[in-house]
Amino acid sequence: MTPPVFPLRGIPQHYEWGGYEFIPDLIGTHNRERRPFAELWIGAHPKAPSIALLGEHEKPLQEVLPAPLPYLMKILDARQMLSIQAHPNKAQAEAGFERENSQEIPLNAPQRNYKDANHKPEVHVALTDFWMLHGFRDLNDLEFFADIYPELRALDRSGGVRGVYEAAMTLPQAEVDAILNPLLERLEALPLTRMDPGYWALRAARDFPTADGGRDRGIFCCFLLNLLHLRPGEGTYQPAGVLHAYLEGINVELMANSDNVLRGGLTPKHVDVPELLSILSFHAGPAKILTGHSLSPALRVYRTDAEEFELSCITLTDEIEFKNLAAKGPEALIALEGSARIESETMAVEMERGTIAMVQQDVAYRLETDTHAVIYRAALPG
Repeated sequence: MTPPVFPLRGIPQHYEWGGYEFIPDLIGTHNRERRPFAELWIGAHPKAPSIALLGEHEKPLQEVLPAPLPYLMKILDARQMLSIQAHPNKAQAEAGFERENSQEIPLNAPQRNYKDANHKPEVHVALTDFWMLHGFRDLNDLEFFADIYPELRALDRSGGVRGVYEAAMTLPQAEVDAILNPLLERLEALPLTRMDPGYWALRAARDFPTADGGRDRGIFCCFLLNLLHLRPGEGTYQPAGVLHAYLEGINVELMANSDNVLRGGLTPKHVDVPELLSILSFHAGPAKILTGHSLSPALRVYRTDAEEFELSCITLTDEIEFKNLAAKGPEALIALEGSARIESETMAVEMERGTIAMVQQDVAYRLETDTHAVIYRAALPG
């Protein structure tokens, strides 16, 4: 019988853009080989299910839960820029997954767009200073950038934001290079900071050369998308169709249980331009930064319209504890600072930094500490 509260072991993902220290230090793993640790997965996705630690026994998480877990939690460490990407809505994911299955494209094929039939809305909160691209800039902003960077005037703006982006993604490679090469050469001579799109354009040009020596057209997104600098405790929500990219920093991320990603550049992986254009939202304007809602001295919740998940931060002191009933579904908790105890009526789990715990549905529990602790919680919306 599965206990009401039990520890988990998350599964690291070693993508090339990952950092070398934060996740190994968090989970107590030596990384003498300097292998990139990009993400720590906490959930039951079939690609990398977490392991339930049940005394002397270990089992994949999906084997001990009575129902599928609707969310996937991650700790993410972006040392290098991630790809420009967006995620499909539920109907698009179901249709695309069925279509590629009917075409007998293997799930691990590099040209596969849809790895499952689920959508992937996602929310994240920065744990360090964090830079990202999120959603299209307003057309007036694009006009402003075209004044600063006249090379961008070669992108036709008569069709609005959609027209600009479609032009960037469909121009012949020679025309892409004719725009970007002189722009990048001029940027090299400027004193740029991380708050300047040109900084990231140069970094992208250095990190993502194309196989034929041309420029990766994803570089255009450094100017076309909103550039955000998030402080610890701030985040964003990426619903279906919002083009975005994480550029640098460490965060905690929570999403629907899916691995569906459609890419738009800054990657050696498959880029399907027509499919990407078919799922994108071209709503333009400033990005909304989430700061969370304080519901008690211990609890700050980052609300979204997602039905599958809700991310919250629990801050404990020796005078502040947290009591909760996991009434909506199972809850996953990870300690990121300090230490705490999670107690149900029948058992307790010590939560040192890096410890992950799963609380079964309808289990009442209490979190307390003798000093200080910061814990992030994945749950269903309250």
